Amino acid sequence: MIEIFNDGFKMYTALTFLTIATLLIEIICIKATSLDVAKSFVKVFYLVVVAAFCEWFGVAAPLLLPLEFRGLLILIKSVELMVAPVIPVAMALSISREKPKLYHIIPLTISAIVIFSSVFTDKIFYFTNDNIYHHGPFYFVYIIAYFAGVLYMVVKVILVSKKKGFHDILVLFLSFSLLLAGMIIQALYSNIRIDWCAAAMASTLVCLNYLTQDQKKAVEDMKKAMDEANMANKAKTNFMGRMSHDLRTPINGIMGMAQIAKKNLGNEEVVSDCLDKIDSSNRHLMSLIGDILQMSSLESGGITLSHESFDIVETLSDSIEMLSTAAKDRGVRIIDDDYENIKYRKVIGSPSHVRQVFTNIISNAIKYNKMGGFVEVKTSMIGEGDGKVTYRFTFSDTGLGMSDDFLKKIFEPFSREDDENIMKRPGSGLGMSIVKDLVTLMGGSITVISEKNVGSVFTVDIPFDVDAESEAKESKDNAPDSFEGKRVLLVEDNDLNQEIALYMLKEKGFDVDTADNGKEAVGKFLSSKPFYYNLILMDIMMPVMNGLEATRAIRSSGRSDYSVPIIAMTANAYEEDKKECIEAGMNEHIAKPLEESEIMAAIKRNI
Repeated sequence: MIEIFNDGFKMYTALTFLTIATLLIEIICIKATSLDVAKSFVKVFYLVVVAAFCEWFGVAAPLLLPLEFRGLLILIKSVELMVAPVIPVAMALSISREKPKLYHIIPLTISAIVIFSSVFTDKIFYFTNDNIYHHGPFYFVYIIAYFAGVLYMVVKVILVSKKKGFHDILVLFLSFSLLLAGMIIQALYSNIRIDWCAAAMASTLVCLNYLTQDQKKAVEDMKKAMDEANMANKAKTNFMGRMSHDLRTPINGIMGMAQIAKKNLGNEEVVSDCLDKIDSSNRHLMSLIGDILQMSSLESGGITLSHESFDIVETLSDSIEMLSTAAKDRGVRIIDDDYENIKYRKVIGSPSHVRQVFTNIISNAIKYNKMGGFVEVKTSMIGEGDGKVTYRFTFSDTGLGMSDDFLKKIFEPFSREDDENIMKRPGSGLGMSIVKDLVTLMGGSITVISEKNVGSVFTVDIPFDVDAESEAKESKDNAPDSFEGKRVLLVEDNDLNQEIALYMLKEKGFDVDTADNGKEAVGKFLSSKPFYYNLILMDIMMPVMNGLEATRAIRSSGRSDYSVPIIAMTANAYEEDKKECIEAGMNEHIAKPLEESEIMAAIKRNI
């Protein structure tokens, strides 16, 4: 053996310390960076450094150590043989980025005990009297432990590659080949020492591969983010262009008709026609603005569904009635259902959002229909049990229909089919996206089938809780339209809005007092005789004191008429705004712009 040392020892020493120096430099470089994936391989490099040095020391011992240091030599060799099987397991954990578990530690502990016992039995390895290393009769136990570690690494990486998509699988198996080659060469030719160099090369290859993968992923993520940003910017540009056109169209109609009316004040027929067209353009403008605000709230998660009792038949009938004039103007007939399949009329849900789903679908069916066409509404019950019921609403039309390509993106925001007959009709491309989001929010589903130039069928399934305890309430909507002698306190800070509401109320016979803010309203209420006011119409956003604070002050005033009906009359139109008003003590909530029929219906319910 001494002769072998003399021939190859310098080469072996150079190879060992080159391996150790390379790994130490890698460790220093990795420690200096913030690359977490590389840091997970540092423990592997440390283990290889320890094993390589211990093996070199075992080979060099006859040249370096006096015979009396035999115990130190045995200890160092034991460390090498205990560390070796740990290296492939540590590499596998670094690749899978996992922490060691109990099933990793138990076999390695057993291996360590067996190898350490060799110190006393010479079964795994032993040194001669002149400190020359030899394999013991059970050296194969160490080889099996090492091989089991490599096999575990192979299996682990195959699983990781399938689960996490490790694309450069060839790099991994090249690393395994290096480890196996080093192990086999060491087992067969103990005087040829390349095993730890092979382990160093293998772990470095895998580490570099991971770093390259992460770098590629970072570049791909950056490219994807840039593409998404460009698409979002393009969509924003397209949206702004479309909205500019769609918003300017009704605004132009309002301005143009107002100018024509002003020039024809003596011609009642022309003025009446202009006012009708102003009203139509105004409704279109409000519909566009409402869709934009609704879509924004849905995307930000700002929509809150209510949970209240309502009549589903009445809600659907009202939606149809609301659009009957538009249908008549376009020569479209609405075929209403007889509602015989509605077993439970009183259900619990969010009536305003259910109504919005119905009106969006029906208004589209009218808008994109043909002259003399029809829209048919059918209802059916498709599920019942545990106090719940699921209704199916089917809306069929004889309209322009949609292509198969457009059907794939009909529920995407701002989607409109590139068809001349469709594009010339006003619309934002938001209606069906809003419908889809609302139906999903209510736990339902929506499907659509369509054929070009034949028509479309929308099917909406919505689950509701059955309001079994609800009793039919007497409707006050049929009360007389004259309110002579009834006193209303109108609280509104905007002069134009105050003028509009004042006109509506006085036309119906109300005596009206006004207040410009909440503080003034509370003062007038407290200074009046009890029950002087029959009703308070309260704006919310006002200076000095807002409507919510004013309502709370009235409700806590201690007067005998503290429960006077208070109706919110506000531009804060979302469900959470309505909830906030009710919690403040208001009886009802009306959203601006003001509809005379809606205001009067609310007043009838509360006086």
